[in-house]
Amino acid sequence: MNMGCLVDYLTIGCECCEFQYNLWLINGEPPPPQHRPADQRGLLHKGLMQCQFCFKSKREGVTFFRCGACQIEIYCSKECQKKAWGRHKEKCAINRKYQPAGGGEPKPMKDLRAFTSKHRPSISAAAAAALGVKKDPARAQESVFAIFLRPRRSGAARVETAFWALGAAVVPMRATFPPDQLAEMRAQHRSAHELNVANGSSGAMAVVLMCIDPNVVNVVMMGFGDGPSPVESPGPRWKHWLLQRLNDGLVA
Repeated sequence: MNMGCLVDYLTIGCECCEFQYNLWLINGEPPPPQHRPADQRGLLHKGLMQCQFCFKSKREGVTFFRCGACQIEIYCSKECQKKAWGRHKEKCAINRKYQPAGGGEPKPMKDLRAFTSKHRPSISAAAAAALGVKKDPARAQESVFAIFLRPRRSGAARVETAFWALGAAVVPMRATFPPDQLAEMRAQHRSAHELNVANGSSGAMAVVLMCIDPNVVNVVMMGFGDGPSPVESPGPRWKHWLLQRLNDGLVA
């Protein structure tokens, strides 16, 4: 991944609170988030935690297990895993290629994946608004939605507050990945798009969560539809809306 090129698109905070975010950056992190128990039910998060073949969700009471090779994709049954293998095989190889020798993931990567999963409804809504995919779904084919993070020292005991967000941006896909990875990413995006369309969505978006110091990146495909957002609409101030939710640890 072209991490240097990706950082070029980073604007600290948003227009209305850039000064505040720069102060947080100087101080190391923002104040501890206000814990709001009513927001921690995570019903939408459970609804978006789905089998990667049949799309049954955790909200339906399904128990998942991970692919034994890459330890990333989740399935509700061995039958679904077998049916998904033709589509997952290439992605599984890519996932394993970027994992450390000996297999497994370092803790920062596991923390980042867990943080992404917790905030998936909010990230998906903000990405759709930023990319404008409801008006022009083709925009998801040429751009990625990038979120820039740093780890927290305080609040890290909770998955949803393990990181704090510096900014977010729409970045051309060709600026995000070098040529060899770009071909892989386009293939993965195409596969995710086809899978989401087959299950009633309009398509898929590529979302990149980049942690700065330590440098850890999580690339996720998120589906989008033409209906109303399951969370409140971010609107044109999607960046302010998303950064506030991530930094307050609000889980939908």
